[in-house]
Amino acid sequence: MGKFNLHRGSLQLRVLTLTLLFTLGVSIVITVSNMHQLNAEWERTTLLNAEYALQTAAAAIYRDLDEVDDLASWCAYNPSMRTYLLTDSAGNNQALSMYPMISAKYNSMRTLPYIQRFMLINAAGRPMMFGTAATNVVALTPELLQTIPGYNEASYGWAYITRDPLALTTQAAQTIPICRALTLPGTDRTAHVCIFVSPSVITAPLRGFTLSEGGKLLWEMGEHIYTVQNNTLTELDTDRTYYKDTRPFDAETLDSLTEVYERGSGVNTQLIVRYPIGVHDLYLIEVLPNGPLQRQIPYLSASLIFSLAAILALGSALAFLLHRMIARPITALQSRIEAVGSGDFSADPAIEWDNELGDIGRGINKMSGNITALMDRRLEDEKQKQDLEYRMLQNQINPHFIYNTLNSIKWMATIQHAPGIAEMVTALSRLLKSVSKGNERLVPLYEEFALLNDYFTIQQYRYGGTITLDVSYIEDENLTHSCLIPRFTLQPLVENAIFHGIEPKGSAGEVTLRVERDAANGDVLILLSDDGVGMTPAQAAKALQEPGPEEAAAKYRHVGIWNVHRRLQYSFGDAYGLRIESEPGVGTTVTVRLPDAKKASPAGEAVRKAD
Repeated sequence: MGKFNLHRGSLQLRVLTLTLLFTLGVSIVITVSNMHQLNAEWERTTLLNAEYALQTAAAAIYRDLDEVDDLASWCAYNPSMRTYLLTDSAGNNQALSMYPMISAKYNSMRTLPYIQRFMLINAAGRPMMFGTAATNVVALTPELLQTIPGYNEASYGWAYITRDPLALTTQAAQTIPICRALTLPGTDRTAHVCIFVSPSVITAPLRGFTLSEGGKLLWEMGEHIYTVQNNTLTELDTDRTYYKDTRPFDAETLDSLTEVYERGSGVNTQLIVRYPIGVHDLYLIEVLPNGPLQRQIPYLSASLIFSLAAILALGSALAFLLHRMIARPITALQSRIEAVGSGDFSADPAIEWDNELGDIGRGINKMSGNITALMDRRLEDEKQKQDLEYRMLQNQINPHFIYNTLNSIKWMATIQHAPGIAEMVTALSRLLKSVSKGNERLVPLYEEFALLNDYFTIQQYRYGGTITLDVSYIEDENLTHSCLIPRFTLQPLVENAIFHGIEPKGSAGEVTLRVERDAANGDVLILLSDDGVGMTPAQAAKALQEPGPEEAAAKYRHVGIWNVHRRLQYSFGDAYGLRIESEPGVGTTVTVRLPDAKKASPAGEAVRKAD
């Protein structure tokens, strides 16, 4: 390559300058764009989250406040209550008769724990009081009652939080007064309903409220604004000056009732989300902290200047170093690759430098050697493949010879009128064909039943017809085609039933077979039962355990059963396999559990594909 010329008009200088300017411009645009996008996304997400949280909390508060209002309205409009409250001659007997109804209504309220006082004063001036603070009360003089906020108003409540004016102690608890003054038209009779509610009716639903980091939660009640913190309401503003410097903020909201305001400017900008409770002049407010952009503005300028200087310096240095350290070696590597592509697979030590590009050079040389070795190995594999195909053709002669011989024996037996021999030879021939030709380990049930039938045909002739095989029940014939089972699963089980169950008892025996579904999970169950000598529970359990070397060498009874059990588990998983139920002198039932075709295990699929 030529020298790295940076004189005026040099193409290399122009490319370097354009690259640095482009990188610089893209960096500035991406940085500013990302910051604005981050801030916009933060505002949108935070506003929606805050609005949803406020809606949820407002719904819970509304439910409780509405129940308290319903209690006051019930006192004002219930005919029995109006009669009691507005009768100036109501005495103790009438009060006693009304007490159960009023008490039942009061005690049935979900908001009962928040009601400090529930006080009724009828037109005769007789009070009736309920609530958690009902006993903490001074003498109810007419002058004292007049100090209750809204005492003489037709409907008053949820205006502000005050101290309980009726409490005995000087440190009275905070309360929210709700009053109804009832009058009988045409008379001067007046009754009063007063409910003092704890501020907990507001703060309790807000205990799980999640604020944004640095945010603040407020409660607006009429002209009063309170800070919600640590389950308490602290008065912040009494004349709505909190909204003095705010301005509406255009934002995407979930509900048209949601109001969003903006206050301050620059790094001090705050967003205020205001949502109505839905009753009276009550609102929940969340003040959101500054967004990421506002918090990062003091550092953005210095960071941007530093980034620009670093990009210029690093760009210049990298342009020179890349030319010296990468451009020349890459050219050498390209030349070597072209040589390999042309068929030159010899190694070139000159491209094996002591750096990362040298690793690539060593890789190219190694690849050249591997290609040579691969070509040699491919030729050897082709030769071995031809030899193997020749051997396979030779090996096919032996089973065909056996089949032809058995077929000749069958026809000789038929000619000599020995149908039993012909049937046994036919069954044996089919078994041998199944053993030799089966390329799939998993076969449909009907194929396994056919193999079992051939095997049992041979055994029937051996035992002179003293044993029988009965397929007593198949719940769904479709299972015999859809359900898969490892080849030669049932034959060892039937063989064990004959040799170790029926034969030892010395008389005729029967093997029955049932196919049904497990009602619990839809698995397919195959039940093989015999009426042989049976086993003890210990013997049945041992049959499903891995045999030791001596037992395997002696071919103990349970070796074959254990092999079948493990084959099933290898094919379908540990949830499947065999279960043995046996009783000495009665017989044995072996249950084969298989998966339904719709939920065949991956293990089974892997086996079928591997085969």
